[in-house]
Amino acid sequence: MADIKENAKAVVTSTLPREFDISYSTTLEEVYEKLNARAAAFQMPFEIKGGIAGQRIAFVKEPDLDIAIWLYVKDGNHIKIVPNLQQIQTSVNGIRVDKNSALRRGVKGAYVDIHVERGAYADKVADTVKKILNGEEVEDYVAPVSAAPEAGNGVSNRSWKTTFWLSFFFGYLGIHRYYVGKVGTGILYNVTFGLFGIGSFVDFIKICCGKFTDKQGNYIVKKKKNNSEG
Repeated sequence: MADIKENAKAVVTSTLPREFDISYSTTLEEVYEKLNARAAAFQMPFEIKGGIAGQRIAFVKEPDLDIAIWLYVKDGNHIKIVPNLQQIQTSVNGIRVDKNSALRRGVKGAYVDIHVERGAYADKVADTVKKILNGEEVEDYVAPVSAAPEAGNGVSNRSWKTTFWLSFFFGYLGIHRYYVGKVGTGILYNVTFGLFGIGSFVDFIKICCGKFTDKQGNYIVKKKKNNSEG
């Protein structure tokens, strides 16, 4: 129950402003100079921008989370950090297929996890900014190391059942290819109706035989019945 409450809170608060006061009066330019001196502490680069949104320090959009950060200085000592969602949703015949869709991330990933991750990112930026402006030490940002997927010889973590049914109902649109990460050929199938039906038919046969692969070349196969998804 506690996890559900925390996740619900994260969904609601992920793009809400983070605000705090500092003990001295400053300007946006002075804040920028201080942050720029410790630019290595941030995941994304930033610069001062103006325009309709107002004078602000704008962090470049985090590409996986589709969120940018805008920093404002109000009344000289009030810092307002605004997460700005910059998401481009891609749909094929009404089915959303972009990287943060339920098709690609799963239902929990698209409707809960992505908000938790966005909120955590905004909190991290706000905390780092606060520490720098208060003269505290901050560590350099270190990108997480993820193991490269083993291509060609492994078994995919994509569901065989989902791939099968997407191919069965929407093969001519290439939806099954979006699902396994093959976005380029998914677009090709969409504009050619599954390579004029030939490509979608070949894919369906491969899926049935366990010979269809995901983007990394790993086979999408039926899993043995041991209370796991097939």
